[in-house]
Amino acid sequence: MSRTPLVLVVLVLLCGCELFVIGGRQRRQRPIERSQRSAPGVVHLFAAELDSGNTTAATELLRNPAGGALLAIEKFELADDLVRWQTLMAGKMITDTKIDTLSATAHTVNVTVDYIRKMQFTTIVAQDLWWITRIQDVTPKR
Repeated sequence: MSRTPLVLVVLVLLCGCELFVIGGRQRRQRPIERSQRSAPGVVHLFAAELDSGNTTAATELLRNPAGGALLAIEKFELADDLVRWQTLMAGKMITDTKIDTLSATAHTVNVTVDYIRKMQFTTIVAQDLWWITRIQDVTPKR
């Protein structure tokens, strides 16, 4: 008996492993480091501070649009907004992050919270650290 058909069957089985792929390749998103070294990192750090209830630390990640530090009265006036953002973000995970580059020193970070709510963070870099200058809830109204 000839071994040729057996060898061909074995070769087809070994070489044809990915002949049919069910599900295809899915793009895996790399984890984002929670730090001020990147625009998405400062947004994730802000969300983590709100999640832990540390609104003081979350306020320290905010700057005015020109990049200057917030005055004490401006931080005090943000207290109500921080409670609102904490209600929207705390206990929920960020499920999607997209970055839009406005310039070399300014990025817009669009995040989706818990697959439903969309928020937009305007960030700038100052003194080699990224800061948040504006936060908007851009979830479409029904």
